[in-house]
Amino acid sequence: MMAFNEIQKHYSEAENRLPRMVLKEYLQYKILEIIFSSKFGDKIIFMGGTSVRIVYGNDRFSEDLDLDNCGLTKKDFAALMEIIKRELKMEGIEAEIRNTYQNVYHCYLKFPDILFNNNLPPLKDEKILIQIDSFCVKEKIKPEIKIISKADIFTEAAVYPADVILSQKISAILHRKRSKGRDIYDLIYLFSLARPNWEYLKKSDSIANMEELKNILDKKYSDKDLEQLSIDVEPFLINPRKVIQIKKFNAWLKNLCN
Repeated sequence: MMAFNEIQKHYSEAENRLPRMVLKEYLQYKILEIIFSSKFGDKIIFMGGTSVRIVYGNDRFSEDLDLDNCGLTKKDFAALMEIIKRELKMEGIEAEIRNTYQNVYHCYLKFPDILFNNNLPPLKDEKILIQIDSFCVKEKIKPEIKIISKADIFTEAAVYPADVILSQKISAILHRKRSKGRDIYDLIYLFSLARPNWEYLKKSDSIANMEELKNILDKKYSDKDLEQLSIDVEPFLINPRKVIQIKKFNAWLKNLCN
């Protein structure tokens, strides 16, 4: 593993204000490199909030790795997680893994010593945790092949186009039992890159156009809700002042053009 002070040279001063997030993101990059370089890489599509950050340049850090899998069995998933553990160990990174299999395959990777080893004194019982969630593909959508590159990491990865990720994010907002400010932040960012894939949204949520979408989202959050949701996203923001995007979401929505 590259020395942490060398890793930090590949991040801005503002990003380095959150050194634990920088280290965690480097591990996310490293895990993605291992996944897409493995024999299982062609069965994986990178998705979710971390893909918005790593591939599409969102200015907030992210927690977990969300992956769509195209025919990956439980046995395959377990084997892939062992590959990750083994290759990390070869680079001097010790990881503990725990897999669960329900509707979604999960792997919880804990890095017990990495904070201490990189001169980031851990708080009591603090460990870096990265959760990998692997969802079985329900509807095949052609991904794009993107380059993922940071510090000493370089790989190709299959990733959904921005309009599809935006549509998936909208669907997540509508269906989550517990709302997340991070979803709103990502939604606003993705709208700067694309417009929703209406074909996808029509199938997933019966939303056919911008007017229908705005009508549904307009009823979703009160100002009090948004104030509370801003607390959820603030620890992940590179620029903490941008938390205003969550608080002013309803005003932003009214001004959103087709």
